Amino acid sequence: MNRVDGTFSILAISPDSKFMGVAVASGSTSVGDRVPYAKPGVGVIATQAYTNVIYGIRGLDLLAKGLSPQEALSKLLREDSERDFRQVAIMDFKKRKAVFTGAKTPEFSAEKVGQNHIVIGNFLSSNEVVNNMVRHFEFSLGGLAWRMVGALKVGSESGGDKRGEKSAALLIVGAEKVEVEIKIALHKNPIEQLSQKLKSLTT
Repeated sequence: MNRVDGTFSILAISPDSKFMGVAVASGSTSVGDRVPYAKPGVGVIATQAYTNVIYGIRGLDLLAKGLSPQEALSKLLREDSERDFRQVAIMDFKKRKAVFTGAKTPEFSAEKVGQNHIVIGNFLSSNEVVNNMVRHFEFSLGGLAWRMVGALKVGSESGGDKRGEKSAALLIVGAEKVEVEIKIALHKNPIEQLSQKLKSLTT
């Protein structure tokens, strides 16, 4: 069994479908190395709870070969005897989405799917973490990256990971290249640090 990555994540796409990304925060020390995956022109994936990185690596390959997010996720789940411990979300540039929260993921676990986003979380202080992240993203203004980081901030302020957050990451891709890649590891305030790094890239 892989180690648990109690995590809250948002996968989102811009209204014009030009950019999409994953933003994550966790009580683990280096969430950016294990949970978020993205491929330009293809899609984004978050694989968490008792994390199996194969969902990210193979999932993107399957999307690139033409499978829908649901087809890719179903295939990966069938091949995983420990699927009940996983939490996975997948989205492609056609705004197709798939999400799975196994019955044995750490409580509280939750998932919410919207028109342009998926929010998932496990080992949370309460279900309000995910609910408030969704509410913030749906009603916030500005660029995609900032709206996603804002959702992480709200998630943390709503209780976040039961252990507190030690790491965070943001991946944004376009049709042809990685637009933003920031990883914050082992930091006392990783989401604020993520915001500062993003600000330095956009000013």
